Amino acid sequence: MLRREGIARENIDDAAVLAELTERVVTRLSASELDILINDCCFKEEKRLRKSKDPEEQAYLGRLREARRRLAWASKEELVGILRGIVAEYSAEIHGHFDPGIYANATRILPKGLALLLRNQKPWQVLRRSFKGELTLADRIRHTGHVGSFDRLVERGTCVLVPTHLSNLDSPVIGFALHDAGLPPMIYGAGKNLFNNWLLSYFMDHLGAYKVDRDKKNQLYKEVLKEYSTFALEKRWHSLFFPGGTRSRSGMVETDLKKGLMGTALAAYQQNLRRGADQPRLYFIPATINYHLVLEAETLVDDWLQEAGRSRYIITDDEFSRPDKVLTFVRSMMSLSNPIEVVFGQPIDPFGNPVDEDGNSLDPQGRPFDPAGYVSPDGEVVSDDQRDREYTGRLARAIGDSFLANTLLFDTHVLAAAVHRRLEAHHPRLDLYRRLLLGLDSRRFPTQEVDAEIRVLQEALRKLEAAGRVRLGEVVRSGTPQELRISAVKHFSRYHGSRAIWGREGALILEDPKLALYYANRLVGYPLPEPLPPHPGGRS
Repeated sequence: MLRREGIARENIDDAAVLAELTERVVTRLSASELDILINDCCFKEEKRLRKSKDPEEQAYLGRLREARRRLAWASKEELVGILRGIVAEYSAEIHGHFDPGIYANATRILPKGLALLLRNQKPWQVLRRSFKGELTLADRIRHTGHVGSFDRLVERGTCVLVPTHLSNLDSPVIGFALHDAGLPPMIYGAGKNLFNNWLLSYFMDHLGAYKVDRDKKNQLYKEVLKEYSTFALEKRWHSLFFPGGTRSRSGMVETDLKKGLMGTALAAYQQNLRRGADQPRLYFIPATINYHLVLEAETLVDDWLQEAGRSRYIITDDEFSRPDKVLTFVRSMMSLSNPIEVVFGQPIDPFGNPVDEDGNSLDPQGRPFDPAGYVSPDGEVVSDDQRDREYTGRLARAIGDSFLANTLLFDTHVLAAAVHRRLEAHHPRLDLYRRLLLGLDSRRFPTQEVDAEIRVLQEALRKLEAAGRVRLGEVVRSGTPQELRISAVKHFSRYHGSRAIWGREGALILEDPKLALYYANRLVGYPLPEPLPPHPGGRS
């Protein structure tokens, strides 16, 4: 049953939304130096699309060139008109078209399709279980953490869900978790490249996605995108965005977060206070999405390790672009009892303070207080860009801390870290890149030596979990080093084209050091002891 909250609360008049959004942006920017703003837009877009052969992009480029030619002699009124035309075009491109009927049908059909992929069963067995009402993904995509608080807060204000981002599978995974938890649909920004497939585009466009073109670097586009987010939050459309900005190329937990869209929540909160909104509060819900294996790991880590790849924001040719690879991946996970887990962290207000389940902001002593005083010290809301940037910085740090505390470390992460630590211990004078180039003989370690390193990591991680600073998978928390090693090696053999780590004749072989590094990097950011010194007996 569709929960009539957020964007599903009422029918949306798309034309009215676009008109209001355009007017808001034009009004806000009309006092700025419009010729410079518009020229920057036209110049950067012309540079980006100069070699494009797409007819629609060429037509768009023609309109921008005409606008640029008019700048030199345009009056203020004409500049506002040019601005309005570009903003209207950007608004129409960004805005989604949420359809409650399509959402309700999709949430009935898609879980069964996902279950067919994730279960080791024949199609007729799946259908039989479906008719009996037994078909569920609850044992394949779990959700834990502060779900109850999240459920209460969607009725008390506007929620902004901010998850970690590892894979293009994150969107359907988090969508299922929200639906399974009985939470309402949310709008979310999706990369324009994901709309290239017409079928996927149709569903995304009608299930709450709005379009984000990360190739557009001009300031005007960014202003429209931020205004759309602010507008949506003021309308009490619960929102989702990935604050890391893109999938983690390294596999590390994201702590260097994008603050642009975070700041729109603070702007929306201040506007809610000014107009006396009934439910002015906004709440951030950090969440982590945790996998034993990651579909695109090989491509992502390769991109991260290449200096040129660090500036390549969008990868269009990774594993997610190949349906056969996606199918192979999800089927390879079918025998795991809990291959994917979404952990919802404690809610946070736009100033970085923790929030209880009743929506109260809490001070460092755990006492409730009204955060409106942060922006209205004398009872009247006062705008201050520098102050607000500081508040948003505090929020970003609080979200980063929550990501670390609620990341779930599996056996694959710990074994990969243990073996890379052994490599580092044996070659302390080599940097990371030189260690990755070592031959196979240098990447072979006795199981006894690796088990000792695993034990050191388990002991440290268990203390961190007891202090609430990380979460551990069952084998990491309770298993012996031998059990963890055997489990992780088995997992590494399931999907990837090459095996990250392989066991043979009493030794562990770091077969694909780059792939193993991707999983080992999940432990970066946690205080861990130094690697053990080299084993007296040397490598096997």
